[in-house]
Amino acid sequence: MKALKPQLLKLHRWVGLTLAVLLTIQGLSGMSLVFRDEIDRVIHPALVVEPAATRVPVQALMDAVEARHPGVPVSRAEFPLWDDGAVLFKLTAKDGTRWLTAVDPYRGVIVRDGSLAAWPGEWIFLIHDSLLAGPFGETIVGIEGFGLLFLALTGPIVWWPGRKRLKQGFKVITGRGADLKWRTLHRAVGASIAIVLVMSATTGVLMVWKPEFRNVLRIVTPVTDKPAPKVPEQPSATMVPVDRLVAKARAEYGPTELRQIRFSDSGRVAAIFLESDLTIRAEGAKQIYYNRYDGSDVGHYVSGALPVGTEIVDWLITLHTGMFGGTATRLLMVVAGLSLAGLSASGLWLWYSRTTRGRKRAPVTRARAMAESA
Repeated sequence: MKALKPQLLKLHRWVGLTLAVLLTIQGLSGMSLVFRDEIDRVIHPALVVEPAATRVPVQALMDAVEARHPGVPVSRAEFPLWDDGAVLFKLTAKDGTRWLTAVDPYRGVIVRDGSLAAWPGEWIFLIHDSLLAGPFGETIVGIEGFGLLFLALTGPIVWWPGRKRLKQGFKVITGRGADLKWRTLHRAVGASIAIVLVMSATTGVLMVWKPEFRNVLRIVTPVTDKPAPKVPEQPSATMVPVDRLVAKARAEYGPTELRQIRFSDSGRVAAIFLESDLTIRAEGAKQIYYNRYDGSDVGHYVSGALPVGTEIVDWLITLHTGMFGGTATRLLMVVAGLSLAGLSASGLWLWYSRTTRGRKRAPVTRARAMAESA
């Protein structure tokens, strides 16, 4: 292993340098998304509303949004975890323009409305998810994930000081120059957070290539795909109010809290997302798909009642975001994101410092060689 360390260190260094800027972006954007909902309530005070005795029907909220943006279809509605939170509607125009509209669920009035640029949290999510570049950006993020996985696995190998000097490996040396201080800090932080970065990189890569991961799992265990129902267009027909669909979902699948409504197939299919009481997974949902013309059930996907392989796939996002252990693990993911950004930045600085010193030494070395040969 000692013989391999120099080669691993060289590979570790060059992979880190190649991906440093992108990994810094991923680290900072990821850490800011862990408490995204809480942060949004702070930077957008209008999202905090005054609770009342009754709520406006969801269909009426949706009608208000569609009146504000005629011809722009609603893609989803997100319902807050807090009683004093606004309902957030997301819309996407035919030209790809995204809009987000928040509505007071007790009064039915729009409290905040704007394009993507007016919602930093959504913008940062799209950066983290796809670098604002769609499927191509997702592929780049996946490649980054492989790079981070390599760095997180090789870093501890290169760092390993041996059992007898283990404490020394976590010591940050100060007072002997900036280069040594940052090098020892880089190694100590990298070794300390490596396991978390391995988990983050692995889950991130698997989420980018989730269909392929599902197919691999199918080799050893059954895996259920999410429904993708299609409904023929009926130009003269009216659609069932979404409140009736929500009521039907609660009656048939359990009266748990409504968390999302997602629309697909040009709005002809509505997926009602209810909290799942069948799983311990944070954000596990009972997803029921309805034909919006007649209210018929055209598919369902219930967390906690799915094959083991499917549950494994669904746990990826929970692990990646740190939701699996509540506030403590979410804070750990914040530390991991900040550490990733710091490791990337310090790695760049160390390379720059090393390169600068090498350039300064070169003239001196040449002068000595010339003097010795004279």
